[in-house]
Amino acid sequence: MDVGYKYEFTWLIRLPVDELPQEPGEKKGDGENLLLWKRSCGNIILGFFRQGHKLAHPVGLEAFIVNKSEEVLGYGRVVKSEIYQLPDGSITTVVEFCVTRLFNEEEKSIITRVFREMYGSERHSEV
Repeated sequence: MDVGYKYEFTWLIRLPVDELPQEPGEKKGDGENLLLWKRSCGNIILGFFRQGHKLAHPVGLEAFIVNKSEEVLGYGRVVKSEIYQLPDGSITTVVEFCVTRLFNEEEKSIITRVFREMYGSERHSEV
């Protein structure tokens, strides 16, 4: 029995691109359904549309930052997570996060391997 809104909580910050924006105002990504840019305060805004469940990131959470190629770049803290239902019925989520730590190449390799084992990435099973 459906008794209201359904939320999918996530403990990952999944990027739609392979690299984080470096400079304030810099935008990354292509297409109208995603947004990734760096604010002047240093935080990064990630916005995307979602079908079905609403995606929620617990505020204050330290979460792995995972790029489009499923590499773990580091971790960040979720500063804000907001879900909006647009007039056409589509749902958009906007997440603001700050990068807490970026991993060096060795750390990135090890943590990415563990991440892929845990989440069963078939595309990268050879790593």
